[in-house]
Amino acid sequence: MIEMIPKSILYGGMGVVGLGVLGIWVLSDDGEEDGLGELERAQGRGRGGGYELEQGERRVTGRSRGTGLGRRKMDRNEIIEVGRRLRWELNPLRRRAALGQLLEGMNEENAMLAREQIVHFSEESPEFQDFHFAWGAMLGVDAVNMGADTEEKDMAATMTGWASVDPVGALAWYDSLEEDRRNCRDVTIGMLKGLASSDLVFATDFAVDKLEAEDKHAGEMLKVVKDKMLELETLPTAAEWAVALPEGEVRDEMLMGVAGEFAEREPKEAAKWAETLDGDEGARIKLLVAGKWAREDPVASLEWARDLQDGEARRSAMIRAGRALMKQNAEEGRQWLEESGLTEDIRREIVK
Repeated sequence: MIEMIPKSILYGGMGVVGLGVLGIWVLSDDGEEDGLGELERAQGRGRGGGYELEQGERRVTGRSRGTGLGRRKMDRNEIIEVGRRLRWELNPLRRRAALGQLLEGMNEENAMLAREQIVHFSEESPEFQDFHFAWGAMLGVDAVNMGADTEEKDMAATMTGWASVDPVGALAWYDSLEEDRRNCRDVTIGMLKGLASSDLVFATDFAVDKLEAEDKHAGEMLKVVKDKMLELETLPTAAEWAVALPEGEVRDEMLMGVAGEFAEREPKEAAKWAETLDGDEGARIKLLVAGKWAREDPVASLEWARDLQDGEARRSAMIRAGRALMKQNAEEGRQWLEESGLTEDIRREIVK
């Protein structure tokens, strides 16, 4: 039975769930095949803002329930003893090991007792967040409903855990909620983070739908997907994803964020990609790439900028890269300018 979540609309959101070493549970292969088939049938050809991944490249965990939870039989006294170690252990590695032991012994019958062992932690702590992620991953809607009766801010992490292993079931439950509860930040952001841990196309569809519905949290949602794209996919794929988003301020923000990371990590490849972009957007990204690249190799950045076809982009990029060269090595910069054949006005701007 689906129950409403009155608590979830009373407080704001939480930070990104820090999975740490416990994240391995959501990567189990148990039950993978059936879950993936249902997921793909449900989403069909994902919109993803026009972005798609080839089948072999999809980052999908499916609806696996093989999370490693409940693998051990633990009685009440054992759970309380592990909880005591969690409370008093100062070594963070031993504390994490104790949390792992607690989660291995958690099942549907003892979940609330297991939870009592971690509620003293800060709501933003890895222990609190990881426990509730695992709780949601194991118990799904039951964990969410039980969480509705707790005082702590655990809904986002619990929702993330559920949606990460059962995206279809979690999304069906989410869609059944009344509008005010679907608009609750904790539930929505938790849902999105879980989808992003399961399938990036699915997560993009979810966030884009919120963007088109003018949801005030849509930008935050797409940032979550963007960060996951940069974590899991190649930089050219992330750039393609950002370009394909619907036009508007949120897209511009995502695109510049991806472009900045691209230029920081792979400036030569980012420069090639920037050359494919036109108009004011292309000019802004070329300028960004020139500036980022110039920190690492100002001469290479200058040589690239000099060959750009877009006149205004060429001028701005050269000035930025040239100033970086002058700042790094003024003598080398002056020598390069003398041999560059640049117009006098650009040279004056560089040496300002």
